Amino acid sequence: MKYGLLTYNYTINLGNEIQSIAARRFLPKIDYYIEQHKIQDFKEESDVKTIMNAWYLNCPEAWPPSRNIDPLLVSMHFNSIKFTKDAILSAESREYFKEYGPVGCRDVHTQEFLNENGIDAYYTGCLTLTLDSAGKYNHKDESNDYILINSDYSDKLLSYLTGKTDKKIYVINQDFAPSFKKAWPGQIPKSLYNHTSYFDSEEKLFLAENMLKIYENASCVITDRLHCALPSIALKTPVLLFNTRPKQDRFDGLSNLFTVTNFKEYKNDFSIFDVNDPPENSDEYMSIRKELIKQCKGFTGHINESCYDIRTYNELLDKNVLLFSKNSIDTREYIVDVLNRFEKYENKIKKQEKIIAEKEKIIEELKKSNSPMGKIKKLFKS
Repeated sequence: MKYGLLTYNYTINLGNEIQSIAARRFLPKIDYYIEQHKIQDFKEESDVKTIMNAWYLNCPEAWPPSRNIDPLLVSMHFNSIKFTKDAILSAESREYFKEYGPVGCRDVHTQEFLNENGIDAYYTGCLTLTLDSAGKYNHKDESNDYILINSDYSDKLLSYLTGKTDKKIYVINQDFAPSFKKAWPGQIPKSLYNHTSYFDSEEKLFLAENMLKIYENASCVITDRLHCALPSIALKTPVLLFNTRPKQDRFDGLSNLFTVTNFKEYKNDFSIFDVNDPPENSDEYMSIRKELIKQCKGFTGHINESCYDIRTYNELLDKNVLLFSKNSIDTREYIVDVLNRFEKYENKIKKQEKIIAEKEKIIEELKKSNSPMGKIKKLFKS
């Protein structure tokens, strides 16, 4: 049996890789990395088992997926943009759902959308709720107690919490290192994002693993990012959710798993989530988790002990050094390129300004002269 894992070479949000890490836990091996935005083009082999948990469709041309993939349609989210709806409700798509369904939906909104349009669907919740602690491979260090913030309100939260706790406070972002070389207009199809990651699939999975370890070892997490909040719950880190981001339908059926607030409410009532003694998460997610584990294990016949790849300290060090080095080199090259472009265009502007000044001088001379042009100008002025 062959196995595939969805990857996201056209995005910079490591939340996508976190979803893939959740799926990877149920794979005995990875034979193919399948680019989610080109999933219709996969033609390597037939019957490649692939867990299809993901956000769809930023690229409607990629739907429906290749029939060479044997899919488990689980923890799927379809956004509500018109071109997504058109792709999902096409005759070809309906036939795909009929053959491989029913569709397991990450949120209630997606389930209702599909059901209302005659597509058999049910609610599963998000596969990231099946992530598991590294356990003996990654003990929490109680002497290094810190609060983690991953939110659009990071600056305000940092300022607010600084006077209320002695714990360290770290701010993090899941949008990681766009490729400056690929980000110029015209470099990638318009149907895809206007920026793309500098790192390849395996490197981004490694970076996402590191991020999960940061979530796991925090004393608590405050976030408005779904794929920060859900993994943190699975890794038993207390979470405060700021449910203030656009596209609220993504949270339908999931918000009840968190302590939910907004910055105004929290500023007026610190007891909502006392970071010095954060409340434990609800255990409501456990029924979702157990059913998803049963379903995915039944599909592949496998489950790994931990969601993390096991590496020695030296392996971790070598990998991190390589990635930091790669990013710094690319950043330096990008800055040099921008400076060269700036100098080039600045010289062009100076040349054009000189030409304009010369033309304006000629025009003024013509206005003052007794030439036919000068007489015409004087006539119009009178």
